[in-house]
Amino acid sequence: MNNKFRLTSLGLFSALSINSAMALPIDWTGVFGADTHLLSNTCRTNDDVTKDPTAKTGTQGLANGDCDANFQTYTFRLNPNIIINDAVTLKGEISTGHIRGNFAGSDSANNQDGSGNNSYFFTTPAQRSALNMNQMYMEMYADTALIKIGRLSRHFGMGMVFDNGSDPWDRFITMYDGIEAEMKIGNFSVTPHFAKISSYNSNQTDRQGEPAGNYDVRELGLVAKYDNKNKDLVASILYAKRSSERRNTLYNANTTTAASFERGNTEVTVIEPYVSKRWSKLKVSAEASLQSGDYGKVYDANTESKISAQAFIGEAKYDLNPKWDIGFLAGQVSGDDGSTDRFEATYLHPNFHIADLMFRYNYAAINEGSRSIFDSSITNTRFYKLYANYKSDNWTWKGAFIMANALETAKN
Repeated sequence: MNNKFRLTSLGLFSALSINSAMALPIDWTGVFGADTHLLSNTCRTNDDVTKDPTAKTGTQGLANGDCDANFQTYTFRLNPNIIINDAVTLKGEISTGHIRGNFAGSDSANNQDGSGNNSYFFTTPAQRSALNMNQMYMEMYADTALIKIGRLSRHFGMGMVFDNGSDPWDRFITMYDGIEAEMKIGNFSVTPHFAKISSYNSNQTDRQGEPAGNYDVRELGLVAKYDNKNKDLVASILYAKRSSERRNTLYNANTTTAASFERGNTEVTVIEPYVSKRWSKLKVSAEASLQSGDYGKVYDANTESKISAQAFIGEAKYDLNPKWDIGFLAGQVSGDDGSTDRFEATYLHPNFHIADLMFRYNYAAINEGSRSIFDSSITNTRFYKLYANYKSDNWTWKGAFIMANALETAKN
């Protein structure tokens, strides 16, 4: 008994000693929110496709489906901030589900008795959900630059294409595995970056599906920025080139066999200028996204397509007083005209919203399992929005007049 007591005491003393020597300060922040969605006429059509789903080409009608939808979701994410030393900080983001949260009732356990039916009607185990590591990177403070390396997010301008998901209700995040270094001289800064977007291919028999570097999707670019806080002026430009190898699982439609339809090599350049200026209570912002390059075989296995796509957005906001602000937002996002030699559509980031309903949902996902109903991007449109916001201590009331029209319409 005495020996056992001494061993236990020694183990406890050793554990306390190690914890005391190795403890690191950790700050935790996070977001949790829950909401409900009630949608009617998600088919967006009166076409009857119950008897013959192929009778109406291009319809959004659901065969044997209900065109009303209701679902509940929650957002959940934790952001640890670990100070390693004076020069190194480890930052991250942990969440659940594809939408940085999940749908109520998803991932429920089934077939508890192995018979194909769940016999335990009231005692079914609770839903299960795995944790996702959306971000985990080091910030290293050097004399010449702030270096970030690991899995990190990117944001640029108004967030029309690159968005870090900082809003509490943002479901998505622009995620990079790579390295960037921000170098500042006065009001000027330059931030080059390199990222590995994808490196996995399930058809690599020589490496059992592990990354070998031959099926990569890479991005190389930089951001040049002028930020004068005394004049409330920001002007910046982003240049990036993303290239993919002939066979990769990120962009290819099918890579299971050598004879299958492949996207092929792609090399797309994006240039985004951004400017923002404030005069007392008035703030004006503008951003553009210009995409060009080789887009691969989009339509069939025999046609190489170029991409030439553009998006332009401008916003003016005026603060009437501490509680009221009004603004005007306008933009144009190109769509594809259907020609096979050139792809002309731009897709904004799914976090970029102009309304709580318009462009907010991907209704086709109700009948598909490959995408989420929130995977919806603004594309092929010209829009205008006149809005006003009222903020009190406990409430925010929003009102707006919005108009949008399609740039390209369906034709034979």
